[in-house]
Amino acid sequence: MLNLLGKLWLIGAVVLPLMSAIVPAIGRRGRDRRCRTSAALGWSGAVLAMAAALWVALRGPFTVVLAIGGGRPLAGLWANQLTVTLLVVVCVVGAVVQSFSLRYLQGDRSAPRFFAATNVVVAAMAVVCTSATVAVLVVAWVSAGMAFVMVVGSRPDLPGVRAATRNTLRMFAAGDLALVAALAVVWLRDGNVDLASALGLRSAAEHLGSMTTLVTVLVAVAALTRSAQGPLGRWLPGTVAAPTPASALLHAGVVNGGGILLVRLAGLTGGSELVMVGVFSVAGVTAAAAAVQMAHKPDVKGSLVHSTISQMGFMVTECAVGAYLAAVVHLIGHALYKATLFFGSGSQVPRAGQLPRGSDRTIPMSLRMLATAATTAATLGAMACVPRVLTARAAAVLLVFVAATVASASWAWWSRGPMAARWAALWAVALVVAGVLYGLAVAVLGSWIALALPPPGPGTLNPWWLSGVAGTGLVAAGLARLPSARRRVVAVLVDAGAAPLHLPARGAGWARRDLRNGRPVSIPEQVGLWDTSAA
Repeated sequence: MLNLLGKLWLIGAVVLPLMSAIVPAIGRRGRDRRCRTSAALGWSGAVLAMAAALWVALRGPFTVVLAIGGGRPLAGLWANQLTVTLLVVVCVVGAVVQSFSLRYLQGDRSAPRFFAATNVVVAAMAVVCTSATVAVLVVAWVSAGMAFVMVVGSRPDLPGVRAATRNTLRMFAAGDLALVAALAVVWLRDGNVDLASALGLRSAAEHLGSMTTLVTVLVAVAALTRSAQGPLGRWLPGTVAAPTPASALLHAGVVNGGGILLVRLAGLTGGSELVMVGVFSVAGVTAAAAAVQMAHKPDVKGSLVHSTISQMGFMVTECAVGAYLAAVVHLIGHALYKATLFFGSGSQVPRAGQLPRGSDRTIPMSLRMLATAATTAATLGAMACVPRVLTARAAAVLLVFVAATVASASWAWWSRGPMAARWAALWAVALVVAGVLYGLAVAVLGSWIALALPPPGPGTLNPWWLSGVAGTGLVAAGLARLPSARRRVVAVLVDAGAAPLHLPARGAGWARRDLRNGRPVSIPEQVGLWDTSAA
């Protein structure tokens, strides 16, 4: 009876979002009421996902499978430390997006269509995270992609949405076709692979033989496309034309789905070193280029989108070196943090008559540096106190990532701190305490996930390859500061990937001319031309 309870919670966490997709489409009256009911069911699914995670913590992993002759599973769900954690993230982000959309789309005729498509995305990605077989995972992956295309196109009346929808559909179709082809090859060689079995993917990789490289390439193409890497990621910048909740929904397993796919199918993708070199190279260059591009984007959502591309590129490189612990922690933290930033993107747009905030800070630079260093050291020290975190492969990658994140956030926190120097010491203590709490949270999460991470394959690269990403980023940032590059390249970076919006009579070329002439373009001018956060 107790085991049945945990299975029901897992099934409910997947089924309730699917039921939530049906509610908005029922009837023609009470549009807002139907949307509220849909959001309530979404939160119910998130609560059940948390209950399933608690059940795994108390009683261990379990499966819900439909088997065929011989006991081989045909379809099913698998709950372990990794899958239920990803399930909670997808369901919680999806529920928060719907709650935000209740007010954002209140009275909008397209709201039921948006809520229905959003819930299909959440339900499909919930299956991707917990699927017990490869076939079900691939079907859910394709369903999630098509549903997100519907989310992007839910407001076709907005400028640039139709073009963004077509582009997203083309790119997703190409990536999904590659994954379906990989499934076909695997199915012909080894049937419907059991992901819940420790020997399932390993046995499939052995049976693939000479087809291993082909399958790895196809899976890598699907992951790079969904994570918006290289030429396969041209779909993502255009999605800023869609309503803001659509941009936040990206982080419910859509744009970070590439990392989920590479981790869940690590037994298949980690067998070819040559393919991993290609994946690492594409993702590393994309991460460096997008980081530079982000700094030159004049609109809020455009900057956030390119920041996401950069972060997803680094996450994919972590998978390529077998640092799955760092990759999973990265995608979870990024999903929660970046979705929040998209929700607040409208508050970053200067209003008419609003002057930029200045600073009369008297806190000395040396104290800021000392507080930042103390916060970083306290964070890493807190992580070291939790067992099993530092024993995973490439644990140093996680430590370096956390240290860089804490140092950057700590330094940025000073800009929101008190103006009077007498509060500086108290503010520094608050930073250190926050760093310790963050370090403990990351360490506990990492210790929990490490129990279910797949072993790295023979084709995974050495973690030292990641230093190449940092070096490429520094070189790209340095080149972007050269006067000649600023005149010729920065304008291209500003316009690259911009949605085809309705522009003022002055035209789009004025920004390029002003940048080439060295005249800085003011923030209100930039926002007035490109901002779509209030769409």
